[in-house]
Amino acid sequence: MGHVQEYRYRVVDVFTEHPLEGNALAVFLDASAMDATTMQRVARELNLAETAFILPPTRTDCAARVRIFTPTKEMLFAGHPTIGTSFVLLDEGILPRNTGAFLLEENIGPVGSPRRRSNPDGAMTRCSAPTCSGSTQMICSTSHRSG
Repeated sequence: MGHVQEYRYRVVDVFTEHPLEGNALAVFLDASAMDATTMQRVARELNLAETAFILPPTRTDCAARVRIFTPTKEMLFAGHPTIGTSFVLLDEGILPRNTGAFLLEENIGPVGSPRRRSNPDGAMTRCSAPTCSGSTQMICSTSHRSG
């Protein structure tokens, strides 16, 4: 049996005020040990519209690097993963909750985080857009054969 690597991820609902509605998005909190092939395989396994992987930024003007995959390919940019990943970065405390506007490094280049306001329930809104809410915390394990 090969080495098993565990990766923590969140599933968040974007463009809704109610859990289990809206656009579901998986966000991997630390994908720095994953290669592109593994990211693609994970996205295909989860079979959501998109799956986002958070990495350390390579640009000093960006808070994080984000790679976005559909079940079949990597994307240059996508809106709901940008919004959902911004929510997760703040909700997990990877970025302080009082962080103002910030940039995410995506394959298309730097992308501004959505403007937000915090609600009493901790949800995040983008101007007058619906809310990101609810999350499911899960562990993803991948096996790697050695030798």
